[in-house]
Amino acid sequence: MQRIFLDTNVYILGQLNPASNEELILKWVGFYDSDLRSQIQVIISEELIKQILRVCKRVRNKDWGSKIVDRIWKNLNYVLVPKTEELQAEADLLLTNKLIPSEDILIYLSAKYGKADRFVSGNRELISAIADFPCLTSEDFVRQYILTL
Repeated sequence: MQRIFLDTNVYILGQLNPASNEELILKWVGFYDSDLRSQIQVIISEELIKQILRVCKRVRNKDWGSKIVDRIWKNLNYVLVPKTEELQAEADLLLTNKLIPSEDILIYLSAKYGKADRFVSGNRELISAIADFPCLTSEDFVRQYILTL
């Protein structure tokens, strides 16, 4: 079973821009309807949920963010990555080494510890610098994995 990590911007842009690549990805993984739940496992973490809520509050309001998070919990075939001592130790090391921006460290580690097969983000260059899994833009992901079905 394939595992993908969808970055915060995929959820936000997918909701803001109907018919966007991000919305197409969300439809494909079953975000809008649990009956359409994909066999793809979507990796989530506490940090991802916090970022979604924080960005939504800034862009629209906290209720809008809560609706997005509710759909994640109810509709997606998800894998929750817990924040373990091992993960935190690696986060501290990455913070010290400054290999990627501090706000991306826990997102990257969520994908890594969730054993992501793919990472989808508008900011993929930041993560792909250190990731050992493919990092794709939403456009590239749609072209390579959704339109080929």
